[in-house]
Amino acid sequence: MKIKVSDVVFRKDLYPRIEHNQAKAQEYSENIEHLPPIEVNQHNELIDGFHRWTAHKLKSADKIEAIVIETNSDEHLLELAIQKNAAHGLQMSQADKRKMAIRFYSIGDRTPDRKKYLAKLLSVTVRAVQEWVADLDQAEREERKNTIQDLYLKCYSEDEIATTVGTTRQPVQEVLLNLNEDVRKNSKVTFSETDYAPPIYNVWAFGKKTNETSHFGNTEQRIVDNLLWLYTEPLDIVVDPFGGGGSTLDVCKTRGRRCWISDRKPKPGMEDKIRTMDVCEELPSLNKRWSDVSLVYLDPPYWRQAENEYSSDSADLANMSLEEFTEKMVGVVRRFGDKMRDGSVISLIIQPTQWRAEPKGSFADHVFDIVRGVSKSKKLTVENRISCPYSSEQCTPQMVGWAKENKKVLVLSRELVVWRIA
Repeated sequence: MKIKVSDVVFRKDLYPRIEHNQAKAQEYSENIEHLPPIEVNQHNELIDGFHRWTAHKLKSADKIEAIVIETNSDEHLLELAIQKNAAHGLQMSQADKRKMAIRFYSIGDRTPDRKKYLAKLLSVTVRAVQEWVADLDQAEREERKNTIQDLYLKCYSEDEIATTVGTTRQPVQEVLLNLNEDVRKNSKVTFSETDYAPPIYNVWAFGKKTNETSHFGNTEQRIVDNLLWLYTEPLDIVVDPFGGGGSTLDVCKTRGRRCWISDRKPKPGMEDKIRTMDVCEELPSLNKRWSDVSLVYLDPPYWRQAENEYSSDSADLANMSLEEFTEKMVGVVRRFGDKMRDGSVISLIIQPTQWRAEPKGSFADHVFDIVRGVSKSKKLTVENRISCPYSSEQCTPQMVGWAKENKKVLVLSRELVVWRIA
């Protein structure tokens, strides 16, 4: 049978995986007509098929094929979800299985037979289950510690973290104290030269993208990596209000930086990672933590090049007039500059608009216009202008033919402007 995509109820507390895989959902979205049905219970609560359901949302599909299976409890639903994940699709990780073993063991009979049952359910050895539940209290503390660290790196406050995990601030602070020590020993955090080549020049050219997710407007994540090396220290806060597919968050986590990431309309499946916020209307609620912000990374829609790609809303940056787009972006940069401490930086990456400008072939130099507008603020000075060119593969045969016929040079340039807060 078919049900409305919007009627599916997703309960995170009954989801057996720790991390959602946006790349898999994106892959599924290209072939939704060939995907098997999802499975829900009599209340439309999702049992199996989260990534298939997310794929339908990415395609703005109205209905989805579903099989209804009656459940008699939350534990029954979760048990079915685990069985399905163990049998097919994107498999649960060892961390997922460990989490589920601890959860089931803590709410059921703590007997050898229970351990054997869990081993079969999770497709692991009995010995693995025995090790995972050997000290349930310790295991629960470890789960809480991991949750605290993850929320902290996502830039939640100590009070918000304490509320989420159901504790006071003191245990949170103790976990974070140890995190500080662990982070600074990590070779990824310190940009070990064995796996990182520092940028020496102001031309950053990349080959194939390294981002896990691929979508319109997705920018190479190594640009963020270079900015972290140049302008941040471990556990500094990085703000990205044009979060897209979440690659900035992924890079920051790898490099031990905190990340406050948002988007005007987070992509389906990314709502738990990316906050909903229109940076043209408001700034993050960081309060006293603004002093920890060392980098703001702005990767907005490149005006008419993204027209109607994200929405048909007139308040979308891609759908505005050029004058309004420039005014909005100048305002964003200047408002961030007013909030941030001296020495921190704001970066903006953008490409001139040519092909989708009117009249055809006119050249809208966004960098020039925005830099000129921002220069009216005495707090912001240009630190550098870095070229991040595209490859010629982005130009269609139609564009190449037009360029030859009209003797025009096609735009491949893309510029990264960095302002320093004085």
